[in-house]
Amino acid sequence: MISAIRHLKGSIPRQCMRSAAFNVNRRWMSAVNLSDADAVEKFRMLNSKSVLYFTATWCPPCKAIAPVYEEISTRYPHIAFGKVDVDENSDVALDFEVNAVPTFVLFDGEKAIEKFSGADSGKLEHHVMELEGR
Repeated sequence: MISAIRHLKGSIPRQCMRSAAFNVNRRWMSAVNLSDADAVEKFRMLNSKSVLYFTATWCPPCKAIAPVYEEISTRYPHIAFGKVDVDENSDVALDFEVNAVPTFVLFDGEKAIEKFSGADSGKLEHHVMELEGR
């Protein structure tokens, strides 16, 4: 699957790839709900800088940080922000070794550069600012 996506990525004009729901260049865009492992992989491949937010509907700290994450996602238009529900996508959570929610994983290209758990808005903002400056 990965090689097929990489092959397609090279053969589809860039403007077509960017017109997908994973487009990071629209200033109004907030975090994208990612429904499965394929969506997460495509999201990471199409965006040079990205953040994944692992959450659960039953998690009080997740509910507390969610509006902060949404707000941050609108202030950094050159970073893509995705959300993964761990109950609906347990395989993705396992792939990223998520043991607690909320968990944030920041990527520069396909490389994970930071991972942390907890609803710490200051820490989230700090790491997103660092990612933007890379």
